[in-house]
Amino acid sequence: MKLPKHITESGLRQLLEEINKYPVLSAKEEVELARRIREKNDNEAKEKFILSNLRFVLHICKNFLDYGLSLSELVNAGIKGLIHAIEKFDERKGYKFSTYSTWWIKREIYKAIFSDQDIIPKSYLARRIKSFIPAFVQENGREPTVQEIARNFKVTTTQASKALTELLPIISLDETFSEDDTGPLIETISIEQLSSEKLVLPSPEEVLRKKQETEKIQEALKKLSPREREIIERNFGLGEYEEQTLEEISRLMNITKERVRQIRDNALKKLRLILPRIK
Repeated sequence: MKLPKHITESGLRQLLEEINKYPVLSAKEEVELARRIREKNDNEAKEKFILSNLRFVLHICKNFLDYGLSLSELVNAGIKGLIHAIEKFDERKGYKFSTYSTWWIKREIYKAIFSDQDIIPKSYLARRIKSFIPAFVQENGREPTVQEIARNFKVTTTQASKALTELLPIISLDETFSEDDTGPLIETISIEQLSSEKLVLPSPEEVLRKKQETEKIQEALKKLSPREREIIERNFGLGEYEEQTLEEISRLMNITKERVRQIRDNALKKLRLILPRIK
């Protein structure tokens, strides 16, 4: 099977049928293929490496189906990250490819989800961390811990964690994080717990209901698609709209109530990442 440059919905169905023909590589096979790629730029080895890891990409992509992209769009982004990981992987360092590649795959998926957003970090520390993380991954085969970032930049873990909120769409959407964690960022960063004091930030729903925070809300809403923004404004009574139920929005926008709910929930997930980065 030759992997197309861009996978369509119909192409994805074919890919899913073919994917089981390529078994998971053993550690020995990974090392051999990586060596051939590094030493000879062997395209045959590269293609086998890609095809044998497509199930892994698909497994990661399925975790992002609620973020507004189709599975084929997620898979295209994930494969881009996989290829990047394969090209940078150095088998001589002894780390597992799956651990190493996860960060690159998720990074491309986040970039696809937030493709229309300005995710340039504002603070100097965040910009430095943004450059530091991929270099650390390349050298160590895993994401750095918050403590390692803090030590590298000679700052406190609280300062490091606050800077990381500016990079959330680039790094992780996962659920738990605190200063005391020693796990990789991909497992630990979140909005809910960001410092040694277990600082709890307001949920998007809480912020949206505080009408006095109009400026912050409007800035965040600009990051959504027009339809996402309209549904949020209608549901929470923002801008020109009175607060409306999902049923009312469904009738006014001529889409099903369940579709309104899906779009609203996707938008709230995006706002969960956007709001902490707006000063």
